[in-house]
Parts: sequence; structure tokens; C-alpha cells
Amino acid sequence: MPLLGALLSWVGPLIGRALLALGFSVVTITGMNIMVDQLKAQLQSAGASMSVDVMNLFQLAGGNAAVAIIMGAINARVAMWMIAKATRILGTPQS
Repeated sequence: MPLLGALLSWVGPLIGRALLALGFSVVTITGMNIMVDQLKAQLQSAGASMSVDVMNLFQLAGGNAAVAIIMGAINARVAMWMIAKATRILGTPQS
């Protein structure tokens, strides 16, 4: 029984840090999803206020792809930031 207690005292803080990192990631990713959704809604409302000719020119110039690339870059940067934060909270050394 003392072995189980020692093992639990060793693993307990590790589990606590893992849960903390997971909770921090979920909260941040949820917040970023809300922010990106609001940004998309603003872009759609701005696009709806444009004239048809300007919108066609925007689409012909590849504006839709550019907006998608920018949104993907924001999401990728947040994911990389979250990985770095999680490894720091868990105590894993970063390279």
C-alpha cells in the first residue's frame, strides 16, 4: 500500500498540470473560435455592402483565397502558441 501512495503522490501533480494545460487550451481555442467567427461575420457584412462590380473584381483577383489564407494563418499561429503554452505548463522542455 505505501507503494500506491508514493506513486499517487508522484503522478498527482503531473495529472493536475495536464488538466490545467487542457483547460487553458480549451478556453483559448473557444475564445479564438468566437473571435474568428465574428471576424468572418464582419467580412461578410462588408462584402454585402459592396456593389456587385466591386465584389466580382475582388473575387476575380483572388480575394476569397486571400481571406481564407489569412484566416488559416491566424488559426495555425494560435495552434502553435497553444502547443508552446501547453508544453511550458506541463514542464516539457522546448527545443
